[in-house]
Amino acid sequence: MAKSAPPPPETLVAPPEASVHLVGHDAAEATFLRAFASGRMPHAWLITGPRGIGKATLAFRMARFLLAHGMAAPALESAGAGLFGDEPEPAPDQTPRDLDIAVDHPIFNRVKELSHSDLRVLRRSVNEKTGKLRSEIVIDDVRAAIDFLHLMPAESAWRVLVVDAADDLNRNAANALLKILEEPRPRSVLILVSHAPGRLLPTIRSRCRRLALEPLSTPALQTELRRHCPDLGGADLDLVLALAEGSLGRAITFGRDQAARDLFQSMAQLLGGWPDFDPTVLHRLGDKLAGKGGEENFETAVTLLDWWLARFVRRAAAKDRPFAEVFPGESGLIDRLAGAASLDRWLQSWEKIGRLFARVASANLDRKQAWVTAWLVLAATRG
Repeated sequence: MAKSAPPPPETLVAPPEASVHLVGHDAAEATFLRAFASGRMPHAWLITGPRGIGKATLAFRMARFLLAHGMAAPALESAGAGLFGDEPEPAPDQTPRDLDIAVDHPIFNRVKELSHSDLRVLRRSVNEKTGKLRSEIVIDDVRAAIDFLHLMPAESAWRVLVVDAADDLNRNAANALLKILEEPRPRSVLILVSHAPGRLLPTIRSRCRRLALEPLSTPALQTELRRHCPDLGGADLDLVLALAEGSLGRAITFGRDQAARDLFQSMAQLLGGWPDFDPTVLHRLGDKLAGKGGEENFETAVTLLDWWLARFVRRAAAKDRPFAEVFPGESGLIDRLAGAASLDRWLQSWEKIGRLFARVASANLDRKQAWVTAWLVLAATRG
């Protein structure tokens, strides 16, 4: 079997299998608890929403809960009159009120270590030939997960498969997973995480109970940032809240990472000069991303550029709707870009840049060359 992959992005935040708290999604947890209490647990759940808002954290809370609590007790039928004609005492309601499992509980630690025999996590795996993380979930890993589901639970009442994220399934892997969704095994639960459910096979979506999570509110993010990043304030706080866009994971990551915020300011300086980007700044930044140990900086830069291009497209489409700038002159820049080319042309350039960056990992392209080429694409976008 392929080597287990590490959890996805937010490196300064605890991985979802180790996260204790979930912020802002009480309604989703209540929906799951009602299904559990009813004794009619759906065989598959699809948790959707933007990246970093807690979807995988919820998935592992659900998994820990099922492994710890087993089957819901069936509703007790009335026993009639008591021995002396009195009404029997009603059975106490033992339904748990939340999905919390204590951090010192054996189940919590075994899920944290991904070592529970009734839990399997399906993520992008490491290619044993290259030693690198695959860009997608492959069919061999899905087949191994299906074999796992065909076995009866060994320690708990359920076998649980967490797919993090279903968006990473390639076509063959998605079709293989669909078969187990169409013919679910008894006492098994699949929990799928998806950042872009519209890209999944419609037949996968239709066979899952959906929990749609919303981005966190600004007050909720501010409360959590005060706890995790107490020294963050002023312009830095405003920038982090804008970059987060309702994602707690992103908020904490950027709140703790001054280097990432500095990187964004360098990019903002470049963007402000469109279409005549400062070559000194561009190449200096490219050297930083290409140097030894620059992989993480490169991934951060790609994420930030992609985020701002998405922001530009939304703001340009909204036209005259006011918004708060994340760097001085941003609104004027958006007006210039929108006036120079149609949104269709900008979308084409955005997609082209995305494909270019994707090839850096798959084809081992030079990071600096890819970075400079992306900015040349932006500079050339017209019409």
